[in-house]
Amino acid sequence: MKPSSTVEGRRLAKADAYISKFLERYRGNSDELRFQLLEAASARLGGFDFHAFCSKFAIKPLMAPERLLEDAKTLVQLLDDTGIHPSLCLSALAREALGHSEQRNSGAYHTDFRLALHLAHSVEAHLTKGAKVLDPACGAGILLTAVSIVACGPDRLLASEWLRESVYAADLSAFALRGTRLSLASLTDDLDAIAAMYAHWRVQDSLLAPDANWLELSEDGFDVVIANPPWEKVKLTRHEYAKANGETRDYGTSYRLQSLAGYEEAKTERAAMAGSLIERYPVLAKGEPDLYVAFAELLYKLTRAGGHGALLVPAGLIRSLSTETLRRALVEGTDDLAFTVMENRARHFAIDTRFKFLVVNYRRKASSSKALAALKIGHATADSERVIPAPQVRLALKDIKHLRSDLTLPEVRSAEEWYLFKKMQDGGLVISSEDSSWYPEFCREIDMTHGRRYFVKRPENGCLPVIEGRMVQPHRLGCKSYVSGEGRSAVWHNLPPGQSRVAPQFWLPLSAASAEATRRSRRMRVGFCDITGQTNERSMMAALIPPGVICGNKVPTISFPNDPSDDRLFLWLAIVNSLPFDWLLRRIVTTTVNYFVLLSLRLPNLDISSLPAQRLIGLARKLLELDQSKNSSFESVWRIAELRCEADVLVARAYGCSEDDLRLMLRDFPLLDRGQPAIQGETSSTITEDVLLSAWLRNAETGNEQSAQRVERARKLGAIPYVSSEFVSSIQEKSNEVGGEQ
Repeated sequence: MKPSSTVEGRRLAKADAYISKFLERYRGNSDELRFQLLEAASARLGGFDFHAFCSKFAIKPLMAPERLLEDAKTLVQLLDDTGIHPSLCLSALAREALGHSEQRNSGAYHTDFRLALHLAHSVEAHLTKGAKVLDPACGAGILLTAVSIVACGPDRLLASEWLRESVYAADLSAFALRGTRLSLASLTDDLDAIAAMYAHWRVQDSLLAPDANWLELSEDGFDVVIANPPWEKVKLTRHEYAKANGETRDYGTSYRLQSLAGYEEAKTERAAMAGSLIERYPVLAKGEPDLYVAFAELLYKLTRAGGHGALLVPAGLIRSLSTETLRRALVEGTDDLAFTVMENRARHFAIDTRFKFLVVNYRRKASSSKALAALKIGHATADSERVIPAPQVRLALKDIKHLRSDLTLPEVRSAEEWYLFKKMQDGGLVISSEDSSWYPEFCREIDMTHGRRYFVKRPENGCLPVIEGRMVQPHRLGCKSYVSGEGRSAVWHNLPPGQSRVAPQFWLPLSAASAEATRRSRRMRVGFCDITGQTNERSMMAALIPPGVICGNKVPTISFPNDPSDDRLFLWLAIVNSLPFDWLLRRIVTTTVNYFVLLSLRLPNLDISSLPAQRLIGLARKLLELDQSKNSSFESVWRIAELRCEADVLVARAYGCSEDDLRLMLRDFPLLDRGQPAIQGETSSTITEDVLLSAWLRNAETGNEQSAQRVERARKLGAIPYVSSEFVSSIQEKSNEVGGEQ
């Protein structure tokens, strides 16, 4: 996604285009000229003398100041038309332009005006006279500018006093601080206040700066710390390095050797940096060090006792294994802690719209404070103007510790969801115990990138078909068959339920597989697609993996070494492919189903010999049989759906769910039944929901006449439940073929 595709980028497009034309017209040092034009615009907005400003800050105009001011007049008019506060516009326009690789390397994902104002309002009550506010990774200063706007409003006298006394900043880049200065200067005509403010800013690596630097600014710490720190792991990969050196590469192809020149040296340097950071910030010791984690520890240390912090960080903070130490530090060191979960669907950043991030608000515990009893979690959306937060949910810390020993937090949106999550997990089976029959053995059998050189394109003696993630759907292996092409241009054919077959893109010589992968390839196991999303049609997709195939890294496999019977595999398959388990998974997953996530969720407490467990095993076996029956008639696909529905009901009851719980779960799957015909008068089909509720009510021996009628009406229209939207057309095509033959 390009910056121009963000909401902020589109609204600033005319102003940015004007600046580009200005730079073309006058030529010269474009970076310096850009800053000077923005500083002239700041003078027009703030009302200060531009000549005096240049003199005070040793700026040598590249053209007559009067000409700069004249051109800045047009720019200010364009800023007025954006609907964004002009000072925030200046900050956005003053940012250093970063390409994708530079952005990745620096971890700099710029804060847009909506998020800046949201964070500023979250600390508004603490922006009192004399308060010291710090952003130690300020960039072009949009957060500090937003804080100042919220603290002072249009009052220039108040702004002058505020800037003089309260605004503290640091950044690696002197250019970034210059952008911050011109943005904040636009709020006042008092040059002495601007100079006083600038005197307690620092050009430095805040993570490695000596403590004396901070003590010099404020001996007791800062009243408010606000930041969007860099989001980047302190680790260099071959892919990242090659891309930074201009290589574009399709999946499965080799790197150019020249693109990797200097890779080992750069990798060593990055490792040394990681070691220095880990030594200074103990929270980094677990997992791969990430800059935002180190910054979070620094920000907490810089906050005075009783002071407040507001941070913008990736959502991994509340769910990653590597951030457990940081979570515990926040819980133990604060007496007020809140997390607001947001998605990038409102296009705050020029990255994937599915990316999730957090606004973290905390109050550092004072010596007299009580221990944190509960924390809060909420969600927020955004329109083109502002962030819109939803009510927060209070999570008692004792409940979190009981259910989530690592303090990962479920993304519940209401008290009802939190109650349901607790009910489903309380008393459930923990499958990580080594002496349990449920103890799992996970494996990534073959790395698709590293193993690519051994792949062959047609079956040969001693070769195994390679299973890719796209070939796996719930209870289906081989839902897509390879046709032609490679990488992203590869063509795959969707196969309807009942017609699944393994028709891969690649085969791997068994001689190229590891000993562990070879051993597993001779056994039955279950594989699941690890690429997912909370808002997908379904988040968990698992299928039985037979002997004689090998799975790529996007299809991790699971087996149960303490109970090698097929029954336990089929039972696990039936549970994890159910809608209730999927709902649980959606509370804690982002884009990847990994071992850590699966081990943290509890299975329903079912004895494998119990009648419900045996029925689930039988259903999973029958679903496998039907999917390989070569029969995709309307009746056969409906039979598959009915069996999956029965499994969902059994799993829901095993978790102790009620009808209301089931209805609450179903709200989380709005994309089900896309492509299915809707009942007359309705905009979309709800056939899966209707079938499930009808089965639930029938099972509960209560009246289900209305649900049953809806199911029958939808069925007559040709609707089929439990069919992923991408396979709807393949069913219709197959039905047409059968009809033509008749």
